[in-house]
Amino acid sequence: MIRQRIGNLLERVLDANQMRRAPGLPTQIHMSVIDRCFLPCKHCDIWKNTDAELPTDFWIDAIDRLGQWCAPTGMNFVGGEPLMRSDLETLIARAKHWGFTTSFNTNAWLVTPKRAETIAQSGIDLVYISLDGFSEQTVDYSRGKSGSFQKALEAVNFLQGSGVQVAIASVLHSQNQAEVPALVQFAEEKGMTIIFQPLYQNFGNVEYNRDWWKDSAFFPKSQIERQQMASRLDWLTTRSMKGNVVVNSPSQLQAMKWYFLHPSEDAGVSCRAGHSDLSVDPQGRIRLCYFLDVVGDFHSGVPLPEIWNHRATMKRRWEVPRCSRSCSLLNCNFAEG
Repeated sequence: MIRQRIGNLLERVLDANQMRRAPGLPTQIHMSVIDRCFLPCKHCDIWKNTDAELPTDFWIDAIDRLGQWCAPTGMNFVGGEPLMRSDLETLIARAKHWGFTTSFNTNAWLVTPKRAETIAQSGIDLVYISLDGFSEQTVDYSRGKSGSFQKALEAVNFLQGSGVQVAIASVLHSQNQAEVPALVQFAEEKGMTIIFQPLYQNFGNVEYNRDWWKDSAFFPKSQIERQQMASRLDWLTTRSMKGNVVVNSPSQLQAMKWYFLHPSEDAGVSCRAGHSDLSVDPQGRIRLCYFLDVVGDFHSGVPLPEIWNHRATMKRRWEVPRCSRSCSLLNCNFAEG
């Protein structure tokens, strides 16, 4: 009996040590409003998904609940391809009603002059155009569809012509690193910022594979390729320190350098998932990160403050800094220091 009581006490102490409250309310909400895309990108598998998206009313209700709880803060609409939703502008306008700073990412194919106008009218704060290189050969190949490079350039012009602030989001890999200076120069000439994300395991419904990079045609394999990538990241680090075009911090760019040089080793970089970021997946489930288990569900009706400070959420938050995945380098959850 005494031994059992001691065991129970130790278990409660261990459980308590695994709990971690967030320092405050989330400062960035990631709303994955669609899990489909039509571009067969070679570095992403989301285009293989066929799940139907949730209706407008669901997302309006979710935005309202978030607005009552943690606005104003950042809200980024992601996918898939968010512009496949004809109601995206409606969702953005609702978020703006609550004071959220809004953004979304797009592959640019659905940005027409007319759509650019409706995007502008929604009150959007920033649109990220995906551009992984600065040549037709590189971009069209990686995106799996001819014309992708030209579509991205057109989208920039359409959106800027409608008064929308635009930024470039670029996935950095072995086949586009040589074009980085031209890409940065383009962003500078157009009055845009640019943010880089290191190549990662293909997004989509795939199991995590620590050795994914070994089979990737886009990951630098040879010593020469890795040194070229390292030099490019040193160049980006210098640009980041000197100007305001490259958004990535010097510390993140140097962490990427380690990542590309030593892909099988833990870079020792922590992540802020669940501390300042909150993610809502395409099924309306609440996650601290898209790669971590669910901690709540908008369908349940449980109050958001209760979910944010729930025992399961705090335990997941405790697990975040102990996660060994290299996705800690991604822009949505990279933590300085």
